[in-house]
Amino acid sequence: MGFVVSSAGVTRGVESWLDVRFLPVRLLVLVIAAMGCLLFLADSPSVLDWTIGLLAVLVSAGGVRWPFVTSLLVSGLLVLGFEVGDTGPVVAKVAAAIALVELSARRSGWQPWLAAGVLAGAYLLHPHGDLAAHGYRAVVMAGAPVLIGVLLRTAREGADHALREAHEIAQRRDAEVAAARALERTAIARELHDLVAHHVSSTVLRVGVARHAMPDAPPGALEVLDDIHASGKETLTDLRRLVAILRDPAMTGDSFIAPADLPAALAAVVDRARQSGITVVAEVPDDVIDVDAVLALTLLRLTQEGISNIAKHAGSGATARLTIAMQDGDVRFMLRDKGSSPKSSAGNGAAANRSGGHGLGLIGLHERIELLGGEFAASAVGAEWQLAARLPFGRPVSS
Repeated sequence: MGFVVSSAGVTRGVESWLDVRFLPVRLLVLVIAAMGCLLFLADSPSVLDWTIGLLAVLVSAGGVRWPFVTSLLVSGLLVLGFEVGDTGPVVAKVAAAIALVELSARRSGWQPWLAAGVLAGAYLLHPHGDLAAHGYRAVVMAGAPVLIGVLLRTAREGADHALREAHEIAQRRDAEVAAARALERTAIARELHDLVAHHVSSTVLRVGVARHAMPDAPPGALEVLDDIHASGKETLTDLRRLVAILRDPAMTGDSFIAPADLPAALAAVVDRARQSGITVVAEVPDDVIDVDAVLALTLLRLTQEGISNIAKHAGSGATARLTIAMQDGDVRFMLRDKGSSPKSSAGNGAAANRSGGHGLGLIGLHERIELLGGEFAASAVGAEWQLAARLPFGRPVSS
């Protein structure tokens, strides 16, 4: 593990050193090092030595863009330092080695070897010591930079290859996850169509038959049958839409509710609640149609689940207030009910009975709103029960 971390650190260091954005810093470091060498290591360098040394450092900066030409030019400056310089061209030697390293790190093929031959020729043209030592120096001073550059290039290519492989693995994993989800959605859609939709359709058919078979039934019973029949048909419509969306691999199917239809859909939920004996006062702004389809569906589901909880826990005779507001870039939702009556077991106790907030419907709402980057709370407020949500409006949904 430590080796992997160290290798990654070395690779990042190499990338930074060779990156064109790092050029000013690198050039500053090399100039300072060259000046220190000429000031403290060279034996009384002349103006010509200073000129050749600093010019070699400055020219070596061109290796970022033109590494081959730069290496040849710096080797030429080294020859000039050997021939006309007053002291040893130490700075030009280092600059020539750096230029050759950079060429070998950036290029493959014949260019690094030709540049290495030119640099070796620069040393061979300036005899120093016996023939063997002279040749050894030329080989080392030209071969070592090529070797270092090849190692750096190999490290960079290995890192790039690893990144490409990691990207391909991530793509394959995403494709496998998407395929698995598509299979799951297809299986769920099949069960919904073959099982749930079949039973709901059968129920709707039987209610319709019962309605026509009892024309003389009490008006209240006929009204209940009509309501069950209408609710069943709406449920079948929603199931068909859900099945269509689940079978769409890209999930590009139409939303359950268009934003323009949201006020009417909310009004229908409120009217159905009133038919069940629940008094609901709704405050829905006209600009609620400006929300997107996802927010429209979420607001509808919040209202449906909230009304369903009131009917279940507070019962007939309960009173509730529904408020939706566009405020500070958010959509604010609140549904608060008071229960049926103080004497009813669903009155003051209704909030206490729901205080756990562990119902599957509430869990689903919490997950839905969390995906949208909003906030959701279901809690008792005194003797009342409140569903509250804050939904970001006009911002992208987090994935």
